[in-house]
Amino acid sequence: MQRWRLRRRRTGEGTMKQSVSFVRRFAPVLLVASALVVSACNRPSAPYAAQGQGNPFTAPLPAGLQNTASILDLMLHPIDTHADELWEAVATVSTIEGTRDVYPQTDEEWAGLRQKAIVLAEASNLLVTQGRRVGHPGQKVEGPGESTDLTPEQAQAEIDKEPAAFAAFAAAMQGAARGLIDAIDQRSVEDYLTAGSHLQEACEGCHRKFWYPNSPLPPGL
Repeated sequence: MQRWRLRRRRTGEGTMKQSVSFVRRFAPVLLVASALVVSACNRPSAPYAAQGQGNPFTAPLPAGLQNTASILDLMLHPIDTHADELWEAVATVSTIEGTRDVYPQTDEEWAGLRQKAIVLAEASNLLVTQGRRVGHPGQKVEGPGESTDLTPEQAQAEIDKEPAAFAAFAAAMQGAARGLIDAIDQRSVEDYLTAGSHLQEACEGCHRKFWYPNSPLPPGL
C-alpha cells in the first residue's frame, strides 16, 4: 500500500512507513479512491472546501506588505515538510523482532505535531494571497518530474483560469489541518487518521488538477 506525498511521485513509486493510519484509514478509502481522485480534478474531495464564486485573489495586501515566497517555495517548506511529518507521526514499524505501533505518547510530542498543523493551516492562507505566483521568473520544480507535468508557467495559467478552484483546494487543506489540530487537542488517534486522509485527498486532488493533470493514476486506482 502506498502513500502519495506532496512532492511529485512517479507512477508506481511511493514512500512510507507502514502506517497504522494507512492500514486502518485506507482500507475503506482506497475502495473509493479512484472516484475521489478523478472528481478531485474538478473539485476538492476533502471536506471544508470553499463554496465561494469568482476570483478569491482580489483582496490586496495591506500597504507595506508584499509576497516574497512563490507557491513552489511554500510547497517545499513548510507545506511538504510539515505534511510528511504529520502523516508519519502514526506508524506501524516492522522489524525482525515483530511489529510495533508508533504514535505520540507525551504532551510534548502532541504539542510538536500541533505546531506543525497550525503552520500547515496558516500556509493555506499564504497560497491564495493576491499576487502570489506559482514560481519566480525562471524558477523550476526541484527533483525529477514527468514529461506530462505542467511547468510553473503552465500551472499559473491554469490557476488564473480557475482561481476559485485553487482557493477551494487551499480551503480543503486548511480544513484538514484544522481537523488535525482538533484531533491532537482531543488526543484522538482515530480522528487524527481521518483528518490525515482528508489532507491527502486535498493535496493530491489539487496536484492532479494544477500540476500533473495528464499523469496516469497510481496502480490499482
